[in-house]
Amino acid sequence: MNQNFIKFKKRALMICWIKTVLIGLGFGLLLTGVFLLLTKFEIILMQPNISYLIGLGGMLLSGGLTFLLSYKTDRALARFLDEEFALNERTQTMLAYGDETGTLYDLQRGDANASLAAVPLEKFKFKHLWVYIVCACIGLGSLIWGLIFLPPEEEVPPPPPPEAFASTDIQVAAMEELIVYVENSQMQSPYKENVTIMLRDLLDGLKLATTVVEKDELLEKALDDIYDETDDSSTAVELVNALWSAETETTKRLAKTLNYYDWTKGSELEDFTAELTDFRTAFVHKDSVTENPDAALMATDTVALLLSAQAQITLSLTRASVPNEDGLFVQLTRLATMDESYDNGTHLYGFSTLAEKTEAIGYKDAQKELDATFSVLSANIFHALEQHAANTSTGEYAMTRLGELFDYKTPKFERPNFYIASDGEDVPEGEEGGGTLGGIGSGAVYGSDDLVLDPITNTYVEYGTILDKYYALMFGKVEEGNYTEQEKEAMEKYFAILYGGFDEEGE
Repeated sequence: MNQNFIKFKKRALMICWIKTVLIGLGFGLLLTGVFLLLTKFEIILMQPNISYLIGLGGMLLSGGLTFLLSYKTDRALARFLDEEFALNERTQTMLAYGDETGTLYDLQRGDANASLAAVPLEKFKFKHLWVYIVCACIGLGSLIWGLIFLPPEEEVPPPPPPEAFASTDIQVAAMEELIVYVENSQMQSPYKENVTIMLRDLLDGLKLATTVVEKDELLEKALDDIYDETDDSSTAVELVNALWSAETETTKRLAKTLNYYDWTKGSELEDFTAELTDFRTAFVHKDSVTENPDAALMATDTVALLLSAQAQITLSLTRASVPNEDGLFVQLTRLATMDESYDNGTHLYGFSTLAEKTEAIGYKDAQKELDATFSVLSANIFHALEQHAANTSTGEYAMTRLGELFDYKTPKFERPNFYIASDGEDVPEGEEGGGTLGGIGSGAVYGSDDLVLDPITNTYVEYGTILDKYYALMFGKVEEGNYTEQEKEAMEKYFAILYGGFDEEGE
């Protein structure tokens, strides 16, 4: 290729690269600066480093397009030179016949070469260079502005000064009265002493508190501690809920009997007696008022009901973790299983013991025995409930009084949940719900209503009936036998699963 043409080709390629670099830098830096500003103003939520990636992509794209548009092929360069320097297509002809040989072609190439040699290389200028330089400067300026610009910081108002607090003489006096009230209450030890210490510590802290924040922190801790202490002082709510969830009419009536939260102040004994009487009537067979009752059937049904009630009471005491020394545990256990004889020739039978004797003594005598049992144990159960009521009422009064004195929200107190299961939903008692709950003959909802053979009577009975009977037998053996605590716990857990299934954690 002609050397004069090559020097013009090199110059054209240099101009092309200069355009590519300036346009690429200008556009890439511009994009980087713009996106940095957008992120600083939070118009676009992204990391600032992404702006540099966007700028790099814009530089490569714009530079590539510029190179493609500015690059001149040999034919395009020849055409440009002929037009720019009036060479009358000498250069184009030289390229077109560059591979031909002959005198005529040699003369043409020599003429074209002489014409190109006569054109100074300086005349092949970079037109409008300033435009490309300006583009690069604009991009650089955008980048610098995006890097150094800091958006004005929002003025954050200073936090308001903490609200002052100082306990008043009235509040201090009321707190001291509350401490004396708890000290003189019927709340059991050590709960009473623990609550008293918590109140004294709270009073000492409130005397030193100078802000509302400090006051609220002291009250929150004290209320949480008193709530836990009050909750530990009574397992009555857990026991009532366990009895209610057993889904039998007898246990539901017993749950309402033990629910001292519904007692009317001043009429506690009357309210308890009314509910206990309702519980007692659950053991009266519906056929007893008919003209020709079947005594054998009534006795059989009563046995099943007594065994079911005994099993559910014992199981509920276990589920609610009622301490063995608790008065309510003692009296309900007696109601369920006692067999006591006295020096004066009298005796008392619990449900399981009476179930063993009912078929022998008959339905009517069984009812008389039940009357005697309820008559003796009613006062004991009531006094045991009074202790639970004193524990919870004392703790709840202390928390309520603190909330009133210092205008602080008290925690929500726990109460029994009397709901009726209906197709997987809970319906409050009194509203319509699925399932049927009767007296004798009704019971817990078991996994199957199939009849199974009772080897003791050699008759077919429902699954729940024989389960209650076996539980009663097991419980009697546990109480009389020499079993370890681990063995007792394992048997209780086994029957708990049979009655209620696995718990929510799938243990």
